Amino acid sequence: MRPLKQIRIYDIVLIALFSAVLFIQEQFLTFIPNVQLTIFLIILFSKKLGVLKTFLIIIIHVIIDGLFTSSLGIIYTPFIFIGLLIIPITLHTIFKKISSTIALSLLSVLYAVIYSWLFLIPFVYILHVDPVTYIIADIPFQLLLASSSFMSTLALYKPSSNLFDMLMIDKKI
Repeated sequence: MRPLKQIRIYDIVLIALFSAVLFIQEQFLTFIPNVQLTIFLIILFSKKLGVLKTFLIIIIHVIIDGLFTSSLGIIYTPFIFIGLLIIPITLHTIFKKISSTIALSLLSVLYAVIYSWLFLIPFVYILHVDPVTYIIADIPFQLLLASSSFMSTLALYKPSSNLFDMLMIDKKI
């Protein structure tokens, strides 16, 4: 019997695969600002893989994305981590019992707003941007992120969850 938190080679492959999926979909959709499947995928991974594996996927994703977009640094990276790590933390604590697609879709809107508002901190305190100006300028981007998160979770969570269950039926993940 293996220790409870030991990661197997199978787990490492899954983590690498899902980190790549997270990164590639985000890069593929960069031509549309703030439209992405990131929040939906992190919700799916959180529900299906648990906190530890989702944490590792997020860490790998943020580092690779930061290196690729040159945003890896003290100004943005901590807030990206916090914004994304809130998802698996809350889905395994205060929102543990939520499993309906509608409820998860509504939560995706909350996660999008929290993620967007976290960037107010570095912009105001580090870059000295006027907070009102930042909030007003960011409203269209918040709406895009919230609506794309809601629609992708609403449309894709159930079929993706069923597919995930079907593919992983023989595996203990």
